[in-house]
Amino acid sequence: MAGSAQKSAAKKAAAAQTAADQAAIAQQQQQYQQTRTDLAPWMQAGQSALGGQGDLLGLNGAGPQQSSIDALKASPLYASLFGNGQEALLANASATGGLRGGNLQGASMNFGRDTLSAVIQNQLANLGGVSQQGQNAAAQVGNFGANAANNISGALQSTGQAQAGAALATGAANAGMITGAASAIGSLAGNTNVQQWAGKLF
Repeated sequence: MAGSAQKSAAKKAAAAQTAADQAAIAQQQQQYQQTRTDLAPWMQAGQSALGGQGDLLGLNGAGPQQSSIDALKASPLYASLFGNGQEALLANASATGGLRGGNLQGASMNFGRDTLSAVIQNQLANLGGVSQQGQNAAAQVGNFGANAANNISGALQSTGQAQAGAALATGAANAGMITGAASAIGSLAGNTNVQQWAGKLF
């Protein structure tokens, strides 16, 4: 009776531990997916920014590089900076009487190149910041995934230990029941022999 109760208790304990471990594993997996979903916009933005950096730097070929530069030249930012700068140059030339001089034309050309260069450098810096954020987000997801994997591995080991313990406890209970039964049979057999011997004497 005691052996049967011991087996039942061991199985219940193992089942409870397994259920707890499975719940922990499910929670880890759910949290990992949620974290990945939450950080996905930053990772996607970072990948897009990295592609933009490659285009501007010519890493993806001359065609994409030229398209990126043309797009910056057509952007409102460049148009505003260039327009304001041109107005300032004209105002200065007008004030100094140099509207028709060669200096104004040279200054205007240099200003256009300098403005484009500044816009490109500014764009590269902005893209670099966004791609860095994407890298950081990806690293966070990677670290969280590694931690989740370690925690899930620990839970699986705990499940294995609980089930192994239940198997050992069941085996020990079975062995105890067999030993007890053999002892009882031996004791009964011994009592029968004594009774038969005593009957012969009396």
